[in-house]
Amino acid sequence: MISHPPAQHVLTWPELNMEKAFRCIPAGSFQMGSRGYFSQEEPIHQVEITRDFWLAETPTTQAQFAIWTNAEKIKHENRFSDRPTHPAENMDWHQAVAYCKWLTETKSHEFPAGFEMACLPSEAQWEYACRAGTNTDYYTGDGEEALVEAGWHSEEWEQGSTHPVAQKKPNVLSLYDMHGNVWEWCQDNWDENAYRERPDGVCDPVVEAGDNQRRVLRGGSWNFSANGCRSASRVWVDAGGRVGNYGFRVCLVRSPAATDSGAKKERV
Repeated sequence: MISHPPAQHVLTWPELNMEKAFRCIPAGSFQMGSRGYFSQEEPIHQVEITRDFWLAETPTTQAQFAIWTNAEKIKHENRFSDRPTHPAENMDWHQAVAYCKWLTETKSHEFPAGFEMACLPSEAQWEYACRAGTNTDYYTGDGEEALVEAGWHSEEWEQGSTHPVAQKKPNVLSLYDMHGNVWEWCQDNWDENAYRERPDGVCDPVVEAGDNQRRVLRGGSWNFSANGCRSASRVWVDAGGRVGNYGFRVCLVRSPAATDSGAKKERV
Protein backbone atom coordinates (compact mmCIF):
# COMPACT_ATOMS: atom_id res chain seq x y z
CA MET A 1 0.00 0.00 0.00
CA ILE A 2 1.43 3.39 -1.03
CA SER A 3 1.26 6.08 1.63
CA HIS A 4 0.81 9.69 0.55
CA PRO A 5 3.48 10.91 0.78
CA PRO A 6 5.85 8.05 1.68
CA ALA A 7 8.56 8.36 4.30
CA GLN A 8 11.44 10.71 3.55
CA HIS A 9 15.11 10.21 4.41
CA VAL A 10 17.74 12.91 3.97
CA LEU A 11 21.51 12.55 3.65
CA THR A 12 23.37 15.66 4.72
CA TRP A 13 26.76 17.29 4.24
CA PRO A 14 26.56 20.02 6.93
CA GLU A 15 29.99 21.41 6.12
CA LEU A 16 28.76 22.12 2.58
CA ASN A 17 25.22 23.07 3.53
CA MET A 18 24.08 20.28 1.22
CA GLU A 19 21.48 17.52 1.43
CA LYS A 20 20.00 14.76 -0.71
CA ALA A 21 16.42 13.60 -0.09
CA PHE A 22 14.98 10.13 -0.77
CA ARG A 23 11.49 8.64 -0.64
CA CYS A 24 10.65 5.08 0.41
CA ILE A 25 9.09 3.17 -2.49
CA PRO A 26 7.09 0.20 -1.13
CA ALA A 27 7.09 -3.22 -2.75
CA GLY A 28 4.17 -3.96 -5.04
CA SER A 29 3.16 -4.84 -8.57
CA PHE A 30 2.38 -2.89 -11.73
CA GLN A 31 1.75 -3.14 -15.46
CA MET A 32 5.03 -2.39 -17.23
CA GLY A 33 5.27 -1.25 -20.83
CA SER A 34 2.84 0.20 -23.37
CA ARG A 35 0.82 -0.75 -26.42
CA GLY A 36 0.80 0.99 -29.77
CA TYR A 37 4.02 3.02 -29.53
CA PHE A 38 7.22 1.01 -30.04
CA SER A 39 7.92 -2.72 -30.15
CA GLN A 40 10.57 -2.51 -27.40
CA GLU A 41 7.80 -1.40 -25.00
CA GLU A 42 5.58 -4.43 -25.71
CA PRO A 43 3.85 -6.40 -24.49
CA ILE A 44 2.43 -4.84 -21.36
CA HIS A 45 3.23 -7.32 -18.61
CA GLN A 46 2.80 -7.70 -14.87
CA VAL A 47 5.94 -7.06 -12.79
CA GLU A 48 6.35 -7.77 -9.08
CA ILE A 49 8.69 -5.50 -7.12
CA THR A 50 9.38 -7.80 -4.19
CA ARG A 51 11.41 -5.47 -1.98
CA ASP A 52 11.00 -1.85 -0.99
CA PHE A 53 13.70 0.63 -1.98
CA TRP A 54 14.47 4.32 -1.61
CA LEU A 55 14.69 6.62 -4.62
CA ALA A 56 16.08 10.15 -4.75
CA GLU A 57 13.37 12.80 -5.02
CA THR A 58 15.16 14.43 -7.96
CA PRO A 59 17.89 13.66 -10.44
CA THR A 60 21.34 14.23 -8.96
CA THR A 61 22.00 17.96 -9.14
CA GLN A 62 25.18 19.67 -10.25
CA ALA A 63 25.89 20.67 -6.66
CA GLN A 64 25.38 17.10 -5.38
CA PHE A 65 27.54 15.62 -8.14
CA ALA A 66 30.30 18.15 -7.48
CA ILE A 67 30.71 16.84 -3.92
CA TRP A 68 32.05 13.63 -5.47
CA THR A 69 34.07 15.15 -8.32
CA ASN A 70 35.74 17.64 -5.98
CA ALA A 71 36.47 15.06 -3.29
CA GLU A 72 37.94 12.58 -5.78
CA LYS A 73 39.57 15.24 -8.01
CA ILE A 74 37.61 14.04 -11.03
CA LYS A 75 37.42 16.32 -14.02
CA HIS A 76 33.82 16.84 -15.09
CA GLU A 77 32.12 19.65 -16.94
CA ASN A 78 28.38 19.98 -17.30
CA ARG A 79 27.22 21.24 -20.67
CA PHE A 80 25.16 23.82 -18.77
CA SER A 81 27.73 24.69 -16.15
CA ASP A 82 27.48 26.70 -12.94
CA ARG A 83 23.81 25.87 -12.35
CA PRO A 84 23.89 24.06 -9.00
CA THR A 85 20.15 23.36 -8.81
CA HIS A 86 19.96 21.92 -12.35
CA PRO A 87 20.51 18.20 -12.95
CA ALA A 88 24.10 17.12 -13.36
CA GLU A 89 24.60 15.93 -16.94
CA ASN A 90 27.23 15.04 -19.48
CA MET A 91 28.35 12.01 -17.45
CA ASP A 92 28.47 8.46 -18.80
CA TRP A 93 27.00 5.35 -17.19
CA HIS A 94 30.32 4.41 -15.60
CA GLN A 95 30.58 7.77 -13.83
CA ALA A 96 27.01 7.50 -12.56
CA VAL A 97 27.83 4.05 -11.16
CA ALA A 98 31.06 5.36 -9.61
CA TYR A 99 29.15 8.16 -7.89
CA CYS A 100 26.78 5.59 -6.37
CA LYS A 101 29.72 3.46 -5.21
CA TRP A 102 31.31 6.51 -3.58
CA LEU A 103 28.03 7.34 -1.87
CA THR A 104 27.91 3.80 -0.48
CA GLU A 105 31.48 4.02 0.77
CA THR A 106 31.13 7.43 2.41
CA LYS A 107 27.50 7.67 3.54
CA SER A 108 26.07 4.16 4.01
CA HIS A 109 26.25 4.63 7.78
CA GLU A 110 23.57 7.30 7.30
CA PHE A 111 21.32 5.23 5.02
CA PRO A 112 17.91 4.10 6.32
CA ALA A 113 18.12 1.05 8.59
CA GLY A 114 18.60 -2.16 6.62
CA PHE A 115 19.75 -0.41 3.43
CA GLU A 116 23.43 -0.78 2.65
CA MET A 117 23.98 0.11 -0.99
CA ALA A 118 23.48 3.03 -3.38
CA CYS A 119 23.08 2.16 -7.04
CA LEU A 120 21.23 3.10 -10.19
CA PRO A 121 17.63 1.88 -10.25
CA SER A 122 16.70 -0.98 -12.51
CA GLU A 123 14.39 0.13 -15.28
CA ALA A 124 11.58 -1.86 -13.62
CA GLN A 125 12.14 0.04 -10.36
CA TRP A 126 12.31 3.29 -12.32
CA GLU A 127 9.02 2.77 -14.18
CA TYR A 128 7.25 1.45 -11.07
CA ALA A 129 8.27 4.56 -9.12
CA CYS A 130 7.49 6.89 -12.01
CA ARG A 131 4.00 5.49 -12.58
CA ALA A 132 3.18 5.49 -8.86
CA GLY A 133 0.00 3.50 -9.49
CA THR A 134 -0.97 5.15 -12.78
CA ASN A 135 -1.44 3.53 -16.20
CA THR A 136 -1.44 6.73 -18.23
CA ASP A 137 1.34 8.10 -20.46
CA TYR A 138 2.51 10.40 -17.65
CA TYR A 139 1.75 10.29 -13.96
CA THR A 140 -0.34 13.42 -14.53
CA GLY A 141 -2.45 11.80 -17.27
CA ASP A 142 -2.43 11.45 -21.06
CA GLY A 143 -1.51 14.02 -23.68
CA GLU A 144 0.99 16.85 -23.89
CA GLU A 145 -1.03 19.14 -21.60
CA ALA A 146 -0.64 16.55 -18.85
CA LEU A 147 3.11 16.41 -19.44
CA VAL A 148 3.43 20.19 -19.08
CA GLU A 149 2.35 19.77 -15.45
CA ALA A 150 5.04 17.20 -14.72
CA GLY A 151 8.12 17.74 -16.85
CA TRP A 152 10.31 19.91 -19.06
CA HIS A 153 10.41 18.77 -22.69
CA SER A 154 11.10 20.16 -26.16
CA GLU A 155 7.94 22.25 -26.39
CA GLU A 156 9.06 24.33 -23.40
CA TRP A 157 12.76 24.78 -24.01
CA GLU A 158 12.94 28.53 -24.48
CA GLN A 159 16.07 28.43 -22.33
CA GLY A 160 17.57 25.76 -24.59
CA SER A 161 18.86 23.92 -21.54
CA THR A 162 18.03 21.87 -18.48
CA HIS A 163 15.91 23.43 -15.74
CA PRO A 164 16.17 23.59 -11.94
CA VAL A 165 14.86 20.39 -10.36
CA ALA A 166 11.61 20.13 -8.39
CA GLN A 167 9.84 22.97 -10.20
CA LYS A 168 7.04 20.87 -11.71
CA LYS A 169 4.32 18.75 -10.12
CA PRO A 170 5.63 15.61 -8.31
CA ASN A 171 3.87 12.27 -8.40
CA VAL A 172 2.13 10.82 -5.33
CA LEU A 173 5.46 9.36 -4.19
CA SER A 174 6.89 12.91 -4.03
CA LEU A 175 9.27 12.26 -6.92
CA TYR A 176 10.08 15.14 -9.26
CA ASP A 177 11.38 15.33 -12.84
CA MET A 178 10.60 11.73 -13.74
CA HIS A 179 9.34 13.10 -17.06
CA GLY A 180 11.76 15.29 -19.00
CA ASN A 181 14.63 17.51 -17.87
CA VAL A 182 17.32 14.80 -18.30
CA TRP A 183 17.31 11.18 -19.43
CA GLU A 184 18.22 8.99 -16.45
CA TRP A 185 20.69 6.12 -16.57
CA CYS A 186 19.41 2.77 -15.26
CA GLN A 187 21.51 -0.23 -14.28
CA ASP A 188 20.17 -2.56 -17.00
CA ASN A 189 21.88 -3.65 -20.16
CA TRP A 190 19.69 -2.94 -23.18
CA ASP A 191 17.62 -5.79 -24.60
CA GLU A 192 15.08 -4.75 -27.21
CA ASN A 193 13.21 -8.06 -26.80
CA ALA A 194 13.28 -8.21 -22.99
CA TYR A 195 9.55 -7.70 -22.53
CA ARG A 196 8.62 -10.35 -25.09
CA GLU A 197 10.84 -12.88 -23.32
CA ARG A 198 9.47 -12.31 -19.82
CA PRO A 199 6.75 -14.37 -18.16
CA ASP A 200 3.85 -12.38 -16.78
CA GLY A 201 4.38 -11.73 -13.08
CA VAL A 202 8.18 -11.62 -13.35
CA CYS A 203 9.87 -10.60 -10.08
CA ASP A 204 12.39 -7.74 -9.87
CA PRO A 205 13.65 -8.09 -13.44
CA VAL A 206 16.97 -6.58 -14.43
CA VAL A 207 18.79 -7.31 -17.68
CA GLU A 208 22.41 -8.40 -17.21
CA ALA A 209 23.29 -9.77 -20.62
CA GLY A 210 26.88 -10.72 -21.46
CA ASP A 211 29.23 -8.07 -22.79
CA ASN A 212 26.52 -5.75 -24.07
CA GLN A 213 27.65 -2.18 -23.43
CA ARG A 214 24.33 -0.61 -24.35
CA ARG A 215 22.59 0.75 -21.27
CA VAL A 216 19.01 1.82 -20.66
CA LEU A 217 17.95 5.45 -20.29
CA ARG A 218 14.52 6.50 -19.02
CA GLY A 219 12.31 9.56 -18.70
CA GLY A 220 13.02 11.79 -21.70
CA SER A 221 14.69 15.19 -21.50
CA TRP A 222 14.45 18.93 -21.98
CA ASN A 223 15.10 18.63 -25.73
CA PHE A 224 12.97 15.55 -26.42
CA SER A 225 9.39 15.33 -27.65
CA ALA A 226 6.48 14.53 -25.35
CA ASN A 227 6.38 11.04 -26.80
CA GLY A 228 9.90 10.34 -25.53
CA CYS A 229 9.01 11.48 -22.00
CA ARG A 230 6.31 8.86 -21.35
CA SER A 231 6.51 6.54 -18.33
CA ALA A 232 7.06 3.57 -20.65
CA SER A 233 9.60 5.18 -23.00
CA ARG A 234 12.91 3.30 -23.06
CA VAL A 235 16.01 3.95 -25.15
CA TRP A 236 19.62 2.85 -25.15
CA VAL A 237 22.99 4.54 -25.35
CA ASP A 238 26.50 3.13 -25.20
CA ALA A 239 27.69 3.09 -21.58
CA GLY A 240 30.42 5.58 -22.48
CA GLY A 241 28.03 8.10 -24.03
CA ARG A 242 28.03 11.63 -22.57
CA VAL A 243 25.88 14.57 -23.64
CA GLY A 244 24.03 17.45 -22.01
CA ASN A 245 20.77 15.57 -21.51
CA TYR A 246 21.99 12.40 -19.75
CA GLY A 247 21.75 12.38 -15.96
CA PHE A 248 20.75 9.95 -13.20
CA ARG A 249 19.06 9.56 -9.84
CA VAL A 250 20.24 7.38 -6.97
CA CYS A 251 18.49 4.31 -5.57
CA LEU A 252 19.14 2.86 -2.10
CA VAL A 253 18.67 -0.89 -1.75
CA ARG A 254 19.20 -3.63 0.77
CA SER A 255 22.33 -5.73 0.61
CA PRO A 256 22.14 -8.31 -2.21
CA ALA A 257 22.56 -10.98 0.45
CA ALA A 258 19.61 -9.70 2.44
CA THR A 259 16.98 -11.37 0.25
CA ASP A 260 13.46 -11.37 1.63
CA SER A 261 12.43 -14.78 2.89
CA GLY A 262 10.51 -16.67 0.24
CA ALA A 263 10.85 -13.94 -2.37
CA LYS A 264 11.39 -15.34 -5.84
CA LYS A 265 13.74 -13.21 -7.90
CA GLU A 266 13.97 -13.86 -11.59
CA ARG A 267 16.77 -12.53 -13.77
CA VAL A 268 16.13 -12.12 -17.47
